[in-house]
Amino acid sequence: MTKKNLQREEADKKLRRRAEESLSKDFAGQPEFSDVDTQKLIHELRVHQVELEMQNEELRQAQAELAQSRDRYLELYDFAPIGYFTLDKKGLIKEVNLAGAELLGLERARLIRQRFSRFIAPSSQDTFYFHRKRVLASEDRQVCELVLVNRNGAQFHAQLQTVSVDDGKHSSNQLYIAVIDITARIRLEENLKVSHEKLERQVEARTSELTEANLELKEEIVQRRQIELKLQDSEEKYRIVVENANEGIVVTQDGRIEFSNAKFEDISGYSKKESAGLTMVDLVHPDDAEMVMKYHTQAMQDRMQPKPYNLRVVDKDGQTRWLRNKRVRIEWKGRPAFLSFLEDITAQIQSEQVLKEIDEQLKNIFLESPIGIAVYDAQGLLYGMNKSYIELYGISDTTRIMGKSLFDDPLLSSETKKRLLAGNAIREELALDYAKTADPAMFDPSRTGTLYLDVLITPLGMSMGESVVGYMAQVQDITEGKDAERSIHALSQQLIRAQESERQMIARELHDRVGQNLASLKMDFDSLGNVNPDHLPKTRKKIAEISSLLQETVSDIRDLAYELRPPGLDHFGFMQTIIQFGNDFREKTGLDVDMSFMGIQELLLDFDTEINLYRLIQEGMNNIHKHARAKRIAVKMVASHPSIILRIEDDGIGFDPEKRLSASIREKRMGLCSMQERASLLGGKMRIQSQPGRGTEIHIEVPCLGRKNG
Repeated sequence: MTKKNLQREEADKKLRRRAEESLSKDFAGQPEFSDVDTQKLIHELRVHQVELEMQNEELRQAQAELAQSRDRYLELYDFAPIGYFTLDKKGLIKEVNLAGAELLGLERARLIRQRFSRFIAPSSQDTFYFHRKRVLASEDRQVCELVLVNRNGAQFHAQLQTVSVDDGKHSSNQLYIAVIDITARIRLEENLKVSHEKLERQVEARTSELTEANLELKEEIVQRRQIELKLQDSEEKYRIVVENANEGIVVTQDGRIEFSNAKFEDISGYSKKESAGLTMVDLVHPDDAEMVMKYHTQAMQDRMQPKPYNLRVVDKDGQTRWLRNKRVRIEWKGRPAFLSFLEDITAQIQSEQVLKEIDEQLKNIFLESPIGIAVYDAQGLLYGMNKSYIELYGISDTTRIMGKSLFDDPLLSSETKKRLLAGNAIREELALDYAKTADPAMFDPSRTGTLYLDVLITPLGMSMGESVVGYMAQVQDITEGKDAERSIHALSQQLIRAQESERQMIARELHDRVGQNLASLKMDFDSLGNVNPDHLPKTRKKIAEISSLLQETVSDIRDLAYELRPPGLDHFGFMQTIIQFGNDFREKTGLDVDMSFMGIQELLLDFDTEINLYRLIQEGMNNIHKHARAKRIAVKMVASHPSIILRIEDDGIGFDPEKRLSASIREKRMGLCSMQERASLLGGKMRIQSQPGRGTEIHIEVPCLGRKNG
């Protein structure tokens, strides 16, 4: 019997004992049954009943604990610092926590059933595809790094940790994905590259210094030999100098150590007594033994002083140390010997190895980056670019473009170049027209059309507090995004035109048919009361009430038709229609409306411009009436070539523009967003200035076609 079964049996016995004890208390003093079997059966039934009640109580406690555990799990899941996503077999999002929704900039409810790949940048789609294949083919967790795009189109780097789990339904797997924002790490790597370039220059300078130091070292060796001769005359002075030297000093004769100082004892771990009689080969790392013997043999044969070299030794504790061995020939007790000055360079060698690894990693990042990268020297001359940069521009001959000046680039404005020279980073969207700008001798002549680029140029060295030592340009192709923007813009224009046409048709139908029919119906009701003056008073009163309601309905329909399509634009002109709207608005709302126009009558405006400017004023004033609690509205329109400037001001309660726009999008209210869209459709821009308690000013600037007189 297994341990688990024994535990279960023991629990059942305890439960039965508890039930019997409870039963004996509950039924104490009860009459005894005469029949033994019947009494036994009743006893068993009562025990069983008590057992069931106890089990039911334990089950309720277990359910309560399970609910608490589930709540704790949901809290941990929802408030985890990283994003968690659950995808079904089609790649649709089934579940997401708060951090995941925040990363993508959408509410969780709006993310459910969305395809996860929609939020992956185009450059990372293949990466995610192969990552997903690996996850489905393996039971282990898989990790990849890619670029995600949030709701606002902003890209960020992320690490995905994914596992595949069988959901138990139709043998299909679902994916659990942990998403970690690693944008800061990527930026740190870029900064590390800049630091490495600086370090490279420092290493070059240090190499030059070491060359000079070697020359100085030769002079130092001569000086040390002279010191040795002097030390032979004064043993006490010799001992002080040697024992307090910062280098290990060793005298070897016939390959054996005859003398060593205290520093060598620190380096090797061997006391003077232990090292005496050892050979240097005994201490040398096995991989360097042959090299050391070669240098020793060469030094014995050459008449010139031996050259310094680096070697590895193994100390008494088994640790490997790097030493720089600088030797001179001496006479020791009347026989030839070598005086070696051993400098511990372990830390230096390790640093060089780390720098080499970092250098290799940075080179790989530079060469394999999906972003086009070009580097320039302090004068702005191009001296390096990666594969993505070459492919992006279609450069056919890299040798011809090397050495070109960044400040001769025709795509950069003079203002941009001034900012770069001042040490400022710049980011611009540029358009490269191959037919006009690209040199066919350097670029692929088969390329045509316009390439739209997102360009970030960063001066190098400024973060270290130094002058500019170079420039790095990062270039990304945004042509597809620009094409999509133009398509959306054109479609929006068509939709608004269609909307205005539909409004015109509805307004005409309301005015010409519904309004006329209701007016005729009112006249019939009025005449009905006059036909039979003997109607009862109640009947005449009812006819009068219906007639009044019909008159009010006719007025409302006419107002609605006017709002849908102001007829004045076709009959009286743009300015007169705006003024009439202001007068009607003043009458309806009781607000003080002040309108002023300068130079508008002289402008040549197409219908799209007129109707959109009218709608902008209409929407702006309606918003003020609904939300601003204002007493006064000022509308000012000025013709300032080549633009029309429209300002709508109020003295209301004001608001925070950024928060209000965000709330409008979140709550699906179209007021301010609709105004921005209309201004954009006219090729213009809208700016909102407002503060709580200080009113609001909406500033709109749109281009105009020209003046009526040409």
